[in-house]
Amino acid sequence: MTDGSFSDSLTNIRMSPIVSISEEVRKRSPQFAQSTGKKFVLFQRGEIDFPTPAYVVDAAKKALDSGLTKYPKSGGEDGFKDAIAAKLRDFNRVEGLTRENVVVTYGGQEALELSFKLFAGRKGAGFAPTWSCALENFVPFAGIDFIEVPLEHDFAVNLAALEKVVRDIAFFYLNTPHNPTGKLFSEDEVRAIVELCDRHGVFVISDEAYERIVYDGRRHFSPLALPNENIIGAYTFSKTYAMTGWRLGYLATRNKRIIELIRLGNYTQTAGVVTFLQQAGRVALENRAEDEKAVAAMVGEFQERRDVLFGGLRSIKGVQVTKPHGAFYLFPNFSALIPDGLQGRERSMYVYDKLMDRGVATVYGACFGKHFGDNLRFSFSMTPPEEIREGLRRIREVLE
Repeated sequence: MTDGSFSDSLTNIRMSPIVSISEEVRKRSPQFAQSTGKKFVLFQRGEIDFPTPAYVVDAAKKALDSGLTKYPKSGGEDGFKDAIAAKLRDFNRVEGLTRENVVVTYGGQEALELSFKLFAGRKGAGFAPTWSCALENFVPFAGIDFIEVPLEHDFAVNLAALEKVVRDIAFFYLNTPHNPTGKLFSEDEVRAIVELCDRHGVFVISDEAYERIVYDGRRHFSPLALPNENIIGAYTFSKTYAMTGWRLGYLATRNKRIIELIRLGNYTQTAGVVTFLQQAGRVALENRAEDEKAVAAMVGEFQERRDVLFGGLRSIKGVQVTKPHGAFYLFPNFSALIPDGLQGRERSMYVYDKLMDRGVATVYGACFGKHFGDNLRFSFSMTPPEEIREGLRRIREVLE
């Protein structure tokens, strides 16, 4: 039996290359440690080294002890969805939404996958570089013809380029703060993007996974704060509360037809998120004092890491790097350090391979689409400052 016997929506999916890189690191680490006496410096994955806040863990335990182990309500428990609506109002400045505008999902990833599935077989677009899971998983699973609209070299938005594309698509995927660049789209940029899409009858799928991880006193602006009916917001507890393994997220929109369809898709795939997780999520949102304390501590540490990594990379001759104001990634360009004449995979892997050989794990730019192949993504989500400094020392040895 060949792959031709099965659906393209599954046979065209690929495992994230970031997972493959992490597996390669795991394989090479013992030999590297044996030969050098040192550990790999891990910049490759968006995992978080903070524990889930204790008050959230305790809430899950209490929920289990109280018997919240039965079938969940389709689309999410009312109390949890009420807490989500209150959070959207107070943090995201989204007015007029109730529990009827929310579907609880297994992570933001399921919310996004179902959103892409709404437009199966049609055209969509998003800014490049693009999160690898969107390209490797959501797009082939839904059979989307996806167009990458490149950001400028400093990750500014080119509205003219976007307008050329937006006339022919069904939806636009917007990720803010942005993976892999760390760009925080400004309120003016978000408003301009949404207005352009609205003018052409295009839906906006807004991926806001990193909404609370913002630096330098700046504030995330949610597209869903605008009154348009064509905006779908996807959110997760993974990053804000260091709950990556809990798989808890949600989708919100003013469009009630979308809610009906997403709820059906959610029920078909998983029959709903387990109840004790929803109770933990409710407590995470409703205990504002603990919430603020936990998030402030994590973001403060991330900002210190960002500053160390950004300053170090900027000091290396030939490296072009833009300071991120959100998420926990930098996406520097290494074009000046790649030998002339290298093309294709050999070019995109040149710096990545050299750093990997020196025990520094990153993600090469080609993982994020057709553009920015000379860039590498550095995550500082699980790398303390002292390890970042060791990584920078090795990078200088390789590149200088």
